[in-house]
Amino acid sequence: MIGYDNLVDALERFERSLVTCHPIVTVQALAEESGYSAHHFSRLFSSHTNMKLKEYLQGRLLACLLHHAYTHNESLSFLATRYGFKDYETFYRACRKRFGMAPGELRTKGISQELLQQRIYPSRNADSYQVSGETVTMDPFFLCGLNFFIGPETKSFHTLWRQFGKYAKLINHPAEKGTSYQYTAWVDNEQGMSVLCALPVSNEGSQRSIFTTRLITHNLYLRFLHTQQVSSIGLTYRYIYGTYFSESEHTPLGNWEFQRYREDSEDIEIYIPIVTG
Repeated sequence: MIGYDNLVDALERFERSLVTCHPIVTVQALAEESGYSAHHFSRLFSSHTNMKLKEYLQGRLLACLLHHAYTHNESLSFLATRYGFKDYETFYRACRKRFGMAPGELRTKGISQELLQQRIYPSRNADSYQVSGETVTMDPFFLCGLNFFIGPETKSFHTLWRQFGKYAKLINHPAEKGTSYQYTAWVDNEQGMSVLCALPVSNEGSQRSIFTTRLITHNLYLRFLHTQQVSSIGLTYRYIYGTYFSESEHTPLGNWEFQRYREDSEDIEIYIPIVTG
Protein backbone atom coordinates (compact mmCIF):
# COMPACT_ATOMS: atom_id res chain seq x y z
CA MET A 1 0.00 0.00 0.00
CA ILE A 2 1.43 3.41 -0.93
CA GLY A 3 1.67 6.32 1.51
CA TYR A 4 -1.39 8.18 0.24
CA ASP A 5 -3.55 5.07 0.59
CA ASN A 6 -2.18 4.55 4.12
CA LEU A 7 -3.15 8.12 4.99
CA VAL A 8 -6.69 7.79 3.62
CA ASP A 9 -7.18 4.38 5.24
CA ALA A 10 -5.98 5.58 8.66
CA LEU A 11 -8.26 8.63 8.57
CA GLU A 12 -11.19 6.38 7.64
CA ARG A 13 -10.43 4.18 10.64
CA PHE A 14 -10.28 7.28 12.82
CA GLU A 15 -13.72 8.40 11.65
CA ARG A 16 -15.21 4.97 12.28
CA SER A 17 -13.73 4.93 15.77
CA LEU A 18 -15.49 8.17 16.69
CA VAL A 19 -18.87 6.43 16.87
CA THR A 20 -17.57 3.64 19.11
CA CYS A 21 -16.98 3.53 22.87
CA HIS A 22 -13.21 3.66 22.29
CA PRO A 23 -12.36 6.35 19.74
CA ILE A 24 -8.80 6.92 18.55
CA VAL A 25 -7.74 10.03 20.46
CA THR A 26 -3.98 10.54 19.93
CA VAL A 27 -1.64 11.12 17.02
CA GLN A 28 0.44 8.15 18.18
CA ALA A 29 -2.54 5.77 18.13
CA LEU A 30 -3.64 6.97 14.69
CA ALA A 31 -0.11 6.71 13.30
CA GLU A 32 0.04 3.09 14.45
CA GLU A 33 -2.98 2.39 12.25
CA SER A 34 -0.92 3.50 9.25
CA GLY A 35 2.37 1.78 10.10
CA TYR A 36 4.14 5.15 10.24
CA SER A 37 5.76 6.81 13.23
CA ALA A 38 3.78 9.66 14.78
CA HIS A 39 6.20 12.22 13.39
CA HIS A 40 6.28 10.92 9.84
CA PHE A 41 2.53 10.36 9.69
CA SER A 42 1.97 13.94 10.91
CA ARG A 43 4.21 15.24 8.12
CA LEU A 44 2.42 13.11 5.54
CA PHE A 45 -0.93 14.46 6.76
CA SER A 46 0.23 18.08 6.76
CA SER A 47 1.66 17.77 3.25
CA HIS A 48 -1.78 16.85 1.92
CA THR A 49 -3.95 19.15 4.01
CA ASN A 50 -1.86 22.17 5.11
CA MET A 51 -3.12 21.43 8.64
CA LYS A 52 -1.43 20.14 11.78
CA LEU A 53 -2.62 16.64 12.57
CA LYS A 54 -2.83 17.20 16.33
CA GLU A 55 -5.08 20.24 15.86
CA TYR A 56 -7.27 18.41 13.35
CA LEU A 57 -7.76 15.42 15.64
CA GLN A 58 -8.69 17.63 18.58
CA GLY A 59 -11.12 19.55 16.38
CA ARG A 60 -12.85 16.37 15.24
CA LEU A 61 -12.94 14.97 18.78
CA LEU A 62 -14.52 18.19 20.07
CA ALA A 63 -17.07 18.19 17.24
CA CYS A 64 -18.12 14.60 17.96
CA LEU A 65 -18.12 15.16 21.73
CA LEU A 66 -20.40 18.19 21.43
CA HIS A 67 -22.72 16.38 19.02
CA HIS A 68 -22.91 13.53 21.53
CA ALA A 69 -23.64 16.03 24.32
CA TYR A 70 -26.53 17.54 22.33
CA THR A 71 -28.13 14.17 21.64
CA HIS A 72 -27.46 12.20 24.84
CA ASN A 73 -28.02 12.85 28.51
CA GLU A 74 -24.45 12.18 29.64
CA SER A 75 -22.17 14.38 31.72
CA LEU A 76 -19.56 16.51 30.00
CA SER A 77 -16.92 15.18 32.39
CA PHE A 78 -17.64 11.63 31.26
CA LEU A 79 -17.59 12.62 27.59
CA ALA A 80 -14.34 14.56 28.00
CA THR A 81 -12.64 11.44 29.34
CA ARG A 82 -14.11 9.26 26.62
CA TYR A 83 -12.84 11.57 23.88
CA GLY A 84 -9.29 11.65 25.16
CA PHE A 85 -9.05 14.77 27.31
CA LYS A 86 -6.86 14.28 30.38
CA ASP A 87 -9.40 15.93 32.69
CA TYR A 88 -12.32 18.34 32.60
CA GLU A 89 -10.04 21.36 33.00
CA THR A 90 -8.13 20.43 29.84
CA PHE A 91 -11.42 19.99 27.97
CA TYR A 92 -12.66 23.32 29.35
CA ARG A 93 -9.56 25.16 28.13
CA ALA A 94 -9.79 23.54 24.69
CA CYS A 95 -13.39 24.76 24.31
CA ARG A 96 -12.55 28.28 25.44
CA LYS A 97 -9.59 28.45 23.08
CA ARG A 98 -11.38 27.03 20.05
CA PHE A 99 -14.90 28.42 20.44
CA GLY A 100 -14.61 31.25 22.95
CA MET A 101 -17.22 29.65 25.21
CA ALA A 102 -17.26 27.30 28.18
CA PRO A 103 -18.52 23.71 27.61
CA GLY A 104 -21.73 24.37 29.55
CA GLU A 105 -22.54 27.36 27.32
CA LEU A 106 -21.88 25.30 24.21
CA ARG A 107 -24.24 22.60 25.40
CA THR A 108 -26.98 25.09 26.29
CA LYS A 109 -26.71 27.51 23.38
CA GLY A 110 -25.43 25.18 20.69
CA ILE A 111 -22.81 26.15 18.15
CA SER A 112 -22.75 26.88 14.44
CA GLN A 113 -21.70 23.95 12.26
CA GLU A 114 -19.25 26.27 10.52
CA LEU A 115 -17.21 26.47 13.72
CA LEU A 116 -16.97 22.72 14.15
CA GLN A 117 -14.13 20.83 12.49
CA GLN A 118 -15.59 18.95 9.56
CA ARG A 119 -14.09 15.78 8.19
CA ILE A 120 -11.48 16.36 5.53
CA TYR A 121 -10.63 14.21 2.53
CA PRO A 122 -6.94 14.57 1.58
CA SER A 123 -6.31 15.07 -2.11
CA ARG A 124 -3.30 13.89 -4.05
CA ASN A 125 -0.66 16.56 -4.56
CA ALA A 126 0.25 17.83 -8.00
CA ASP A 127 3.72 19.08 -7.09
CA SER A 128 5.95 20.18 -9.97
CA TYR A 129 8.91 20.55 -7.60
CA GLN A 130 11.05 17.41 -7.51
CA VAL A 131 14.34 16.25 -6.03
CA SER A 132 16.38 13.17 -6.82
CA GLY A 133 16.05 10.21 -4.48
CA GLU A 134 17.54 6.74 -4.22
CA THR A 135 17.75 3.84 -1.78
CA VAL A 136 21.17 3.30 -0.20
CA THR A 137 22.54 1.07 2.52
CA MET A 138 24.99 2.53 5.02
CA ASP A 139 27.24 0.70 7.42
CA PRO A 140 27.35 1.75 11.09
CA PHE A 141 29.28 4.91 11.95
CA PHE A 142 29.72 7.30 14.88
CA LEU A 143 28.79 10.97 15.18
CA CYS A 144 30.15 13.27 17.87
CA GLY A 145 29.03 16.83 18.54
CA LEU A 146 26.80 19.17 20.52
CA ASN A 147 23.25 18.09 21.28
CA PHE A 148 20.43 20.65 21.47
CA PHE A 149 16.74 20.36 22.31
CA ILE A 150 14.54 22.88 20.52
CA GLY A 151 10.83 23.59 20.25
CA PRO A 152 8.65 23.03 17.15
CA GLU A 153 8.51 26.77 16.48
CA THR A 154 12.24 26.92 15.59
CA LYS A 155 12.70 27.69 11.90
CA SER A 156 16.46 28.12 11.65
CA PHE A 157 19.41 26.10 12.93
CA HIS A 158 22.04 28.77 12.25
CA THR A 159 22.53 29.59 15.95
CA LEU A 160 23.10 25.92 16.78
CA TRP A 161 25.71 25.54 14.07
CA ARG A 162 27.50 28.75 15.05
CA GLN A 163 27.79 27.44 18.60
CA PHE A 164 28.97 24.05 17.38
CA GLY A 165 31.57 25.71 15.16
CA LYS A 166 33.29 27.16 18.22
CA TYR A 167 33.93 23.69 19.65
CA ALA A 168 34.18 21.36 16.63
CA LYS A 169 37.99 21.50 16.58
CA LEU A 170 38.05 19.91 20.06
CA ILE A 171 36.49 16.64 18.82
CA ASN A 172 38.90 13.71 18.88
CA HIS A 173 39.38 11.16 16.08
CA PRO A 174 37.48 13.02 13.31
CA ALA A 175 36.75 11.12 10.09
CA GLU A 176 35.52 12.15 6.61
CA LYS A 177 37.49 15.37 6.38
CA GLY A 178 35.34 18.34 5.39
CA THR A 179 32.05 16.60 6.24
CA SER A 180 29.55 17.37 8.99
CA TYR A 181 26.15 15.99 9.96
CA GLN A 182 22.90 17.09 11.52
CA TYR A 183 21.08 14.25 13.26
CA THR A 184 17.48 15.07 14.22
CA ALA A 185 15.10 13.03 16.37
CA TRP A 186 11.53 14.05 17.22
CA VAL A 187 9.68 13.29 20.44
CA ASP A 188 6.40 11.39 20.04
CA ASN A 189 4.19 14.23 21.26
CA GLU A 190 5.61 16.58 18.62
CA GLN A 191 6.58 19.10 21.29
CA GLY A 192 10.16 19.45 20.14
CA MET A 193 13.20 17.79 18.66
CA SER A 194 16.70 16.76 19.60
CA VAL A 195 19.34 18.08 17.19
CA LEU A 196 22.92 16.82 17.13
CA CYS A 197 25.34 19.03 15.18
CA ALA A 198 28.26 16.69 14.67
CA LEU A 199 31.33 15.40 12.92
CA PRO A 200 31.83 11.76 11.97
CA VAL A 201 34.44 10.11 14.18
CA SER A 202 36.41 6.91 13.68
CA ASN A 203 35.35 5.35 17.00
CA GLU A 204 33.45 6.09 20.22
CA GLY A 205 36.63 6.76 22.13
CA SER A 206 37.08 9.35 24.85
CA GLN A 207 35.60 12.78 24.16
CA ARG A 208 35.16 15.91 26.27
CA SER A 209 32.07 15.89 28.48
CA ILE A 210 30.38 18.66 26.50
CA PHE A 211 30.05 16.34 23.50
CA THR A 212 27.50 13.64 22.72
CA THR A 213 28.54 10.55 20.74
CA ARG A 214 25.88 8.59 18.84
CA LEU A 215 26.08 5.34 16.90
CA ILE A 216 24.20 5.42 13.60
CA THR A 217 23.30 1.78 12.99
CA HIS A 218 23.31 -0.18 9.76
CA ASN A 219 20.16 0.80 7.86
CA LEU A 220 18.52 1.11 4.48
CA TYR A 221 17.86 4.77 3.70
CA LEU A 222 16.16 6.96 1.17
CA ARG A 223 18.74 9.53 0.13
CA PHE A 224 17.51 12.82 -1.31
CA LEU A 225 19.67 15.60 -2.68
CA HIS A 226 18.63 19.20 -1.99
CA THR A 227 20.43 21.33 -4.59
CA GLN A 228 18.85 24.73 -3.92
CA GLN A 229 19.54 27.35 -1.26
CA VAL A 230 19.23 26.02 2.29
CA SER A 231 16.39 28.51 2.89
CA SER A 232 14.21 26.52 0.45
CA ILE A 233 14.80 23.11 2.03
CA GLY A 234 11.18 23.15 3.20
CA LEU A 235 10.16 22.62 -0.44
CA THR A 236 12.25 19.47 -0.56
CA TYR A 237 10.63 18.08 2.57
CA ARG A 238 7.20 18.95 1.22
CA TYR A 239 8.01 16.93 -1.90
CA ILE A 240 9.38 14.02 0.14
CA TYR A 241 6.29 13.68 2.33
CA GLY A 242 3.64 15.12 0.06
CA THR A 243 4.62 13.39 -3.17
CA TYR A 244 7.38 10.80 -2.82
CA PHE A 245 6.04 8.90 0.19
CA SER A 246 2.50 9.29 -1.10
CA GLU A 247 3.39 7.42 -4.28
CA SER A 248 5.87 4.99 -2.75
CA GLU A 249 5.50 1.75 -0.80
CA HIS A 250 8.45 2.74 1.38
CA THR A 251 7.65 3.52 5.02
CA PRO A 252 9.91 5.73 7.17
CA LEU A 253 11.51 3.98 10.13
CA GLY A 254 11.41 5.61 13.55
CA ASN A 255 11.43 9.31 14.45
CA TRP A 256 14.82 10.33 13.15
CA GLU A 257 16.85 11.28 10.10
CA PHE A 258 20.12 13.01 9.31
CA GLN A 259 21.57 15.47 6.84
CA ARG A 260 25.14 15.39 5.51
CA TYR A 261 27.07 18.49 4.44
CA ARG A 262 30.34 18.53 2.48
CA GLU A 263 32.69 21.50 2.30
CA ASP A 264 33.27 20.96 -1.42
CA SER A 265 29.54 21.03 -2.29
CA GLU A 266 26.57 23.29 -1.59
CA ASP A 267 24.16 20.37 -1.94
CA ILE A 268 22.54 18.90 1.18
CA GLU A 269 22.10 15.14 1.44
CA ILE A 270 18.99 14.02 3.37
CA TYR A 271 18.90 10.46 4.70
CA ILE A 272 15.61 8.99 5.97
CA PRO A 273 15.74 5.40 7.32
CA ILE A 274 13.05 3.12 5.90
CA VAL A 275 11.42 -0.13 6.95
CA THR A 276 12.83 -3.27 5.35
CA GLY A 277 11.22 -6.66 4.81
